[in-house]
Parts: sequence; structure tokens; C-alpha cells
Amino acid sequence: MTDSSVPGLLQELTSRDRHDPHDGLVRLIVRSRARESCEYCLAPALGQFHLDHIIPGKCWKQYTEGKLVPLLPSLGRRGPDHLDNYALSCAFCNSRKQDRVSLRLWGRRIRLFDPRLDSWSEHFMFANRYLHLVGKTPVGQATEQALGFNHAELDGPLGVRHQLIVTGHYPPPWAVREM
Repeated sequence: MTDSSVPGLLQELTSRDRHDPHDGLVRLIVRSRARESCEYCLAPALGQFHLDHIIPGKCWKQYTEGKLVPLLPSLGRRGPDHLDNYALSCAFCNSRKQDRVSLRLWGRRIRLFDPRLDSWSEHFMFANRYLHLVGKTPVGQATEQALGFNHAELDGPLGVRHQLIVTGHYPPPWAVREM
């Protein structure tokens, strides 16, 4: 494949209505778009990563009908199995998010962070020399709690993040520059 064929291949791929999350090219595009990091906690893509359905397939009909409170349908999102509905997710974030799209906080439903629509630095910040991820907005706070960013079990996200910081693999350099 030549460099000149990449834009054409990408255009052809994105024009499809459906993408197989197990397809190597689909995974490569999602991973590249995510800049080699979990799109939720920014963990580096060093191990096994998942393609998260931002809006789960079982919720798609409600979502497109505007009945998935508090989410409003995005005009650009073309289907539950489309590149625009996939996010690169580490095992921790993916196992905690599951089919969630919102969390009840302060007596109301707050939607979770959407990597296709939201800016990470708008909703989150680093604390304690990058060890903790803190939600700055209601969306960030709901996502922080729902995905358990700062759970302290030894083999949990906080322990792993500490190890990544010590070994120089966290946070991603681009995230520090954008903060």
C-alpha cells in the first residue's frame, strides 16, 4: 500500500454503513485516531485494548429516537457499528463502562464523556502529578465515577497508572501539551 492510497482507502472505509470491530484495518484506524491511548483515561495502548461502542447497539433505537435521556442524537453518528461510534478503550474503562451512557449524580442523569463529540481537556484534568484523573465538569465527574478512574485496588487503574508514571509511559506527551 502506498501513502497515496491511504486517503482513498480511509474514505472508502468511512463511507461504509457498518464496520466490523474485529477487522484489523478498523482497529488500526480507531487506534491511530485515539493517538495510541485509551480515549477515556489516556492509558497507553501497550496491552490488549477494546473497541468500545460509545452508544451500545442495544440502546441505538432509543438513541436515534431521542429517548435515551440525557443524550441527544448526533447528526454525524451513522450507526452502532460504525467508526464514528467506536472509541479505543483500555480493559479497565471498557469493563466499567459496559453499556452505560449516563450516571445518576446529584439527583439527575448526567451523560458520560463521548470521545467523538467532547474534548478530553475540557472535561478532565490531572491531579497529584498525573496520578489522579479529576472530572472538571458534570460530564467529567460522571465519567470519573462510572469508570472508576481513581479506584485504588493494587491491580486496578490507580495502581497501573502509578506504574506507568514511574516507567515514563504516562501521561501521553500530547495530553500534557494540550492541558
